[in-house]
Amino acid sequence: MKIKTKIYDISSNLNKIITLISDIHYKDKSDIKKLNNVLESIRKIKPDFICITGDITDNYNLLDEDIYIAWYKNLASISKVIICLGNHEFYFKKNKKTYKLNKNFFEKLTKINNLYLLDNKNYKFDNINFIGVTLPIEYYDNEEKNKEKVIDYVCNNIKKEDGYNILLIHSPINITNEKLIKKIGVDLILCGHMHGGVVLDLFRPIFKNNGLIAPKKKLFPKNAYGNICIDNTNIIITSGLKVLPYKYLNKLFEIEIVKINL
Repeated sequence: MKIKTKIYDISSNLNKIITLISDIHYKDKSDIKKLNNVLESIRKIKPDFICITGDITDNYNLLDEDIYIAWYKNLASISKVIICLGNHEFYFKKNKKTYKLNKNFFEKLTKINNLYLLDNKNYKFDNINFIGVTLPIEYYDNEEKNKEKVIDYVCNNIKKEDGYNILLIHSPINITNEKLIKKIGVDLILCGHMHGGVVLDLFRPIFKNNGLIAPKKKLFPKNAYGNICIDNTNIIITSGLKVLPYKYLNKLFEIEIVKINL
């Protein structure tokens, strides 16, 4: 298992460091060894903030959740941890159009000192306003066709403040849309979800920011990873900690931690 640190320098004069991770897809204690290595890598970076952009669990049911909670306590001892939700945290019944979170796990999580779960909420530290938007679970069934709905939904759930505004949102699909970027007008957007388009690092210079496969198995998705700048807004999409759900195939991919110098 190899951990890589991807570094982005963003002009802001804030003199802060953000560490970004995403798509942990925690299943059980077999993931902890990897997560402890990630934690030590983050500790060496000495970030001011640790941002996690969703899919912190693989599904609604969790095994060994107390071990995972302990990992977050260790993470929050390094610096402030700010989390938005993805799609895998939810239990969803299509026929009933209902969804819910694992109440027991998230109650424990939100009690951790120095950790902030932003479920359509924002939190301001000094001059930086973090905004966490949770996309409706139905959105993930057909992301490409929901462009206008996403624009309205995101705009209705963003509360900008004076200072530097950072949006945490799990999926960049439709977020990397010039009309939306201009309308929401934040300074920085942090995303995951795309799993790097399942492109090995060796081939990324060929693919540029584009991918091979999207989460819904669409071929050649655009804006699958990297730093994209649209209308003076930087959008950083991380490949995450787990690219594929298959244990041995996943070893082909490096674990990505993003360091953002603001």
